[in-house]
This record gives sequence, C-alpha cells and structure tokens, in this order.
Amino acid sequence: HQAAKSEKIKEFTDTAENLKKIVPRKTKRALELAQEKGSSLWLTAVPLQELGFNLNKKEFRDAIKLRYDWPFDDIPSACVCGETFTVDHAMICKRGGFVIQRHNELRDLEADLLSLVCSDVEVEPILQDISGEQLNRGSNNAKDARLDIHARGFWEPQSSAFFDVRVCHPNAESYKDRELQQIYRIHENDKKRLYSRRVLDVEHGSFTPLIFTTTGGMGKECQRYHCRLAELIAAKKGEQYA
Repeated sequence: HQAAKSEKIKEFTDTAENLKKIVPRKTKRALELAQEKGSSLWLTAVPLQELGFNLNKKEFRDAIKLRYDWPFDDIPSACVCGETFTVDHAMICKRGGFVIQRHNELRDLEADLLSLVCSDVEVEPILQDISGEQLNRGSNNAKDARLDIHARGFWEPQSSAFFDVRVCHPNAESYKDRELQQIYRIHENDKKRLYSRRVLDVEHGSFTPLIFTTTGGMGKECQRYHCRLAELIAAKKGEQYA
C-alpha cells in the first residue's frame, strides 16, 4: 500500500513539473502559488457558516479562477481609479478599501488567536518615544509609531512580543521576475529595518514580521510564528499539536 501511494505521488509530481514547462509564465506562477503551504486550505475546510466558510456558487467559482489564473468574463473594463481593471489591479488598487480591509482582518484574527494563549494582547500598540537611542539607518523614528499587535509571553514567559502584518500580491508587475522566497525576504527585511532595532533597544521585546500573500502563502517567519502559536494552543487545550 505504501509503495503504491509513493508511486502515485511521484506520478503526480512528474505530471505537475511537466505542465510547468509548457504553460505560460503567469500560469506557471499560479501553479507555484497554489502549491504553497496554506494556499489550498480553503478547499478542504468544513464550510461552517458561523466562520464565513460557506462560499456561494459564484464565490467558489471565482476562487477557483483566481487559483489557476483562469479568465473572468464578468468584471468591469475600467477601475474607479481610472486604470484598466484586471484581477491583478484589483489586488493592489488603493481605492475602495480592499487593501486595508484584508490587512485589518488578518491583524484582528491573529490578535484573537494570541488572546487565547497570551496576556496583555493589544491591537496597534503605540511604541515608546525615542530618547537618545541610536537606531539603525532607515528605522522608523516617528513619535507616534505603532505596530499591529503586542502580546506578552509568546516566545518567552513575561516577555513582550510585537508583530506587524503585511499582505503582498505576488503577481504584481514589480514581482514578475522574482522568486516567491525573494518576495517574502524583501518584505521581511523591510519590516525588520523599520522596527526591529527600535523594539529591541527601546521596548526590550521581540519583533516578528508576519508576511502573507493574497493567494494564502506565508513567509518563513510567519510560518514559524504559526507553528509556535499552534503549539501554545494545543498545550492550553490539552490537544495534540497535529
């Protein structure tokens, strides 16, 4: 049974690799994004209404089209901002509030999960003022600078942990020639440059950037964070980590 299972997996893997060699560049990127850890969970999630997982017919079909880069025939030709309307443009357009909405929903979800296992959980905590500390070049020195989430006792007992969420669209024009891990690394390093030294020197806490993609993927530090979060929740509820 195990040998047959392994052979079947190898056959699927070989087929997928062969498909990537013949499909257009954008479709190849869509297949790579669909294979990321986390990007396929919505297909196997139980459609619970109270959690908003019960997609209607149109929502489900649209999600499949987004997943495999299939064309839409029922979208407007022009955006309210004046640009040509495409799926990729919809993911990055600052008009309409979609970009900030997806960020805030993830921020609030992570804060709710942290509140299960940590104390002193706060959304958008204001950082302490800088008074003579020498920070790295490029650090955010603003007086009213704030991060997305603060929690106490996440990485170490009674220690402050700060988190900042960013959602990027990997099919944006500026990323077309970059590998997925490069995109994650760029955003993680950018967040660390802005806040890491300030959190370490002034707040005496830890800083973790939580980088997501619009397709459901996560950066390495974000994956590490969720592993730790799952570990803490499992321990508190007396459940198995899996």
